[in-house]
Amino acid sequence: MIAVLLVWAAGSAGAQFGPVRESDRPKLDEQAAGLFGALRGAVAPAAGSVVEVRVWRKRVGYGAVVAPGKVLTKLSEVINNSRNLSCRTDKGSWLPAKLTGVYRDMDLAVLQVDGLRAEPLGLQGVEDLPLGSFLALVRPDGEATSMGVVSVLPRSLRESDRAYLGIRMDIDYKGRGVKIQSVEPGTGAARAGLRRGDVVVGMNEIQTNGNFELSTALQRLVPGQTITLKYLRGDDAKSARVTLGGRPAPERIARSRMDAMNALGGHRYSGVREDFQEVIQTDMQIQPEDCGAPVVDLTGRPVGIAIARAGRIKSFIIPAATLADLLAKGAEKPSVRELALREDGRADLREIEREEPGSNDPLDTMRRHMEDMRRLMEEIERQER
Repeated sequence: MIAVLLVWAAGSAGAQFGPVRESDRPKLDEQAAGLFGALRGAVAPAAGSVVEVRVWRKRVGYGAVVAPGKVLTKLSEVINNSRNLSCRTDKGSWLPAKLTGVYRDMDLAVLQVDGLRAEPLGLQGVEDLPLGSFLALVRPDGEATSMGVVSVLPRSLRESDRAYLGIRMDIDYKGRGVKIQSVEPGTGAARAGLRRGDVVVGMNEIQTNGNFELSTALQRLVPGQTITLKYLRGDDAKSARVTLGGRPAPERIARSRMDAMNALGGHRYSGVREDFQEVIQTDMQIQPEDCGAPVVDLTGRPVGIAIARAGRIKSFIIPAATLADLLAKGAEKPSVRELALREDGRADLREIEREEPGSNDPLDTMRRHMEDMRRLMEEIERQER
């Protein structure tokens, strides 16, 4: 299998980063077929725990069987019409499904499917999952829908869970350390007395030679931790104890405009794709309707379930251990709104921003579009990190 993966990696590099010549397509197709054929052995054990989930006659996702008759799937994909849900395994019949529980913060729905005959998915978790591990998305028919590698280990996507120092770095500074361009009022940096022009040269006895080093060090910390910063103010060497806060939520583009811009680029992303408490990031290229499917490593161990397509080559997986903890705590009961027939055809479970009406002035409209384009570029850059 490893040899096949190496062949695929070499072939896909050209396909991803350069134009594919027509003469190369047969070879690439052959490599892809060989790769996904080699993955059948890895995905087969979990395939019996996967169901298709549909609303009316349209498949809106997959689901993972986590207990007899109980299925976990992506909440925002089924909530548009929770009265007309059904599920089936690869060889089974379509069975009515009832929404019985929700984990809103993780965008997960619990479906009760009476009469469903399927083995529950093992959720022991994979403790030794390193960066670069190969993963595959499992279909009910025993095939892999997609594959990719782990690009970021489990982390929270909530801005409030990420440590925030409260400075803006001077990206044009070329000297030693990190020069502060500005200090945000009310943050740990401001309370510690840091100022514009100070140069941070160390954090917790570790030298910080540049912006990347300081940013990387802060990513390992959480709000509430206290650090010691060493910095230069002119020729004076100083130090300060700084208690880190939570990162403020970024200003977001109105969701309807964001989706329209993505559609113009030919990409379809999940409607709910951020603010998860803990996810693994991968480069698997999945579709929104692939969410809810289990993801396994090359030995067939369940890593978790796919919860969002968040970028062109970025998808998120809720780890198996996190799923096990959620199931042990129990789900919330669905609200009346979540059980009702939605007429607008959109999921709005986590207060996704709506486009607000604005002025009819053409200049105001142009300014709003330009501002949205600026924010879109910033969000694209943030997504690709």
